[in-house]
Amino acid sequence: MRARSSTTRFRRYSVADRLHCLRAAAHLKTGGLLAHHTATVPGVAASPFSPQGVKRMRVFKQRAGPFLLLAADVSSALRLALLPSPLLRHYARQYWPGPVTLVFRAKAGLPAVCYHRGSVAVRLDASPQVRQLAACSGGYVLSSSLNRRGRPTQVADRRTRYRLTRWLRTYLPSCSGTVTGMPSRIYACQGKRFKRLR
Repeated sequence: MRARSSTTRFRRYSVADRLHCLRAAAHLKTGGLLAHHTATVPGVAASPFSPQGVKRMRVFKQRAGPFLLLAADVSSALRLALLPSPLLRHYARQYWPGPVTLVFRAKAGLPAVCYHRGSVAVRLDASPQVRQLAACSGGYVLSSSLNRRGRPTQVADRRTRYRLTRWLRTYLPSCSGTVTGMPSRIYACQGKRFKRLR
């Protein structure tokens, strides 16, 4: 869609169909950031495959990482695992899609902002819109809550564009679906151990 204001150049993608997710994904691939809704809390997304997008995410969040990866499907998520154990596969099938982030040892090849001591945090969100955005973006989207350091989480709406337009030019509004407003639960899968972190 065209920008509502020539001064902000802030595009609003209206519905969660493939065309709009493709447009949003194209914006991410060119290094842009995107405000979006999830089934938990609103997020800011970048493409993990775009160095410029990763850099902008770090500047926006005012930290070096690590950041969450939102996956398109279970197989894409498990493809990242260094050794996808039966325990990891079990919990992935049990909790996904849903408000659960799994942390596990990962293969090399992703940007440094995805890793913490060799592990990545991955979620298969309950929102079909988020999963479709990840699918259109190459299988994964780099994501974090929609706030800057020390500030409350914002909602991905028109008012946010005026507050955050310096960093964000686009947002993907929520389609139908349940939004809890609560952060996801986080579990670490280390070999045969499964531990709740949050």
